[in-house]
Amino acid sequence: MRLFTLWALVALVVQSVYAQKSPVKFGDIPLEDLKMKIYDKDSSASAVILSDYGEAYVSLTSINASLMFERHVRIKILSKDGMEWGDVAIPVYHSGSKEERVTKIKATTYNLENGKIVETNLSKDGMLKEKFNRNVNFLKFTFPNVKEGSVLEYSYTISSEFLSNFPNWQFQYDIPVRWSEYWAMFPEFFSFEKYMQGYLTLTSYEVKNKAEANFQVMAHHWIMKDSPAFKEEPFMTCEDDYVAKMNIALSHITIPGEPTTEIMGTWVKLNANLQESEAFGRAISGYGSLRKKSEELTAGLTDTQQKVEAIFNYVRQNIEWNGNKDFYADDLKDIMEKKKGTAGDINILLASMLEKIDIPVDMVLLSTRDHGFVREQYPMEDQFNYVVASVKIGDKRILLDATDKYLPMGVLPERCLNGHGLVISKTNHGWLSLETKVKSKTIVTTDFTLKETGELAGKINYTFDGYDAHNVRRDYFAKGEEDYLKKFLADKNWEIQKSEFQNLKEVEKNAKQLHDLVINEHCILTGNAIYLNPYVTSQLKENPFKQEKRQYPVDFGSPEEQTYMSKIVIPDGYIVDELPKPKVFVLPGSAAKFSYNVTQTGNVVNIISMVQINKSLFLQDEYPHLREFYNMIVAKQAEQIVLKKK
Repeated sequence: MRLFTLWALVALVVQSVYAQKSPVKFGDIPLEDLKMKIYDKDSSASAVILSDYGEAYVSLTSINASLMFERHVRIKILSKDGMEWGDVAIPVYHSGSKEERVTKIKATTYNLENGKIVETNLSKDGMLKEKFNRNVNFLKFTFPNVKEGSVLEYSYTISSEFLSNFPNWQFQYDIPVRWSEYWAMFPEFFSFEKYMQGYLTLTSYEVKNKAEANFQVMAHHWIMKDSPAFKEEPFMTCEDDYVAKMNIALSHITIPGEPTTEIMGTWVKLNANLQESEAFGRAISGYGSLRKKSEELTAGLTDTQQKVEAIFNYVRQNIEWNGNKDFYADDLKDIMEKKKGTAGDINILLASMLEKIDIPVDMVLLSTRDHGFVREQYPMEDQFNYVVASVKIGDKRILLDATDKYLPMGVLPERCLNGHGLVISKTNHGWLSLETKVKSKTIVTTDFTLKETGELAGKINYTFDGYDAHNVRRDYFAKGEEDYLKKFLADKNWEIQKSEFQNLKEVEKNAKQLHDLVINEHCILTGNAIYLNPYVTSQLKENPFKQEKRQYPVDFGSPEEQTYMSKIVIPDGYIVDELPKPKVFVLPGSAAKFSYNVTQTGNVVNIISMVQINKSLFLQDEYPHLREFYNMIVAKQAEQIVLKKK
């Protein structure tokens, strides 16, 4: 960034303005920290961050500005599980020929041996640079001589020309943090947006106005003490959505006497920029060489949906996803030749091929579930990490993702079901809900004959639909039938006599899994009675929601429906002494429903039960009802059928 001559004086005073002090001195390790065996505020902790200190500031000279970030971390290792904290990865951003510089790296392991502190320093050749994605590399290193009881300490400085990448600060991790402190210094020319997330309270926050020479600096100072470890709970998106964290973004720069330079911009501006990008919009409209292949694939077809299906199926079946999530494309000719690419490569290729046969196509930026949700009030490109295509067929808009071979057209992978996506389009720009009506659905039907010995013999059939069908297909083709069955049967005491799989290659159909089998040791025999739980599979044995209170929403991703139907022929000489009573339980607004019914006709007992989760997201105030809903399911599905001899 080119700055102005009035900043020449700034360079003379910048260090005095920004100089702060870490709460701990590198190498000065208190003996009590080295002797620590258990962290007194969390006896289960495998490690604890003793101190995490950072400061970020803009270093100004007469010709440019650099973003500086200094960090100093100290960690105590308490058990073998905590030794993974000896592996450090520093993200380093790059774009084009420019890359952030990491300097002044120090890393030392401290151990207490025979009453003396032994220091082991990281060697200069102990660092490795590794590509993470298109714009981020990781500078990695592993502490030497790490063991239970070690104290690890490291520090580094990052110098960056990318002023829009002002460092955020995370106060909370999956281990406790004893002390976390962050200084962010903003020159008066720079306007920043900032927001605090999470459910913890800051120990202190202050803003100091530091006046020097021709400018002022607003020094923001945050401290958080004794942060508890973040505990992941079932059915949530990513940890990064909920940890205590300060998010900071450069909005604009205003130099006296000069026009304001927008940095954050607007969603409208991002929409326009992407349409003109060589790796996005121009990649879709360009690559005329794709026209021949697109026309070959759709020759003789007149229906728009058939044309879209033909090209979608070609890309899905012929271009393999390499697992990388992004929203820009490399050279599409190379992607066609290599038959492999990122999410951006594949879905922009799909869009370009559709464009060549005059099918209007938009793109939808989104953030996957493991990347975090998008805050729409902050128009920042880096909130996204994925892109899918969008076409309109008749009055219906269909979202297309060709990275997954085991989903039908128009169904997004579960990783994409995360709030809203941003439509990049000349005519349809705006926000689009990513909520799906596709369910994770399984129907289990059983037909058994019960013998006096307690043996159950018969059939069990699974019918999978929606995301459950996808998961079965993915696992089956990844492992092969033998390994798939081995894993499937690992927790089941079943004697399989015959197995059959149907429709696994036809992704538009339900996937089916059929077994002839014998089950021993399911029933309990006591004297003249047989106790039988009608659930030979799919029984919910414990509530996934164990905490009495929950701080985070419950996000299932998609609606769910699990149906269990069983027919059991009881042995001659026995009568039904006790059957579970029918039960129907519905959450407010029909958000979820559980039904259970057992009936007897002659010597046949029929069971039908269904669990329906009819919406994807439950907020915190709905959690007590949802938790009790699952408690009731666990209790009901544990009830026994009691048979007695006549």
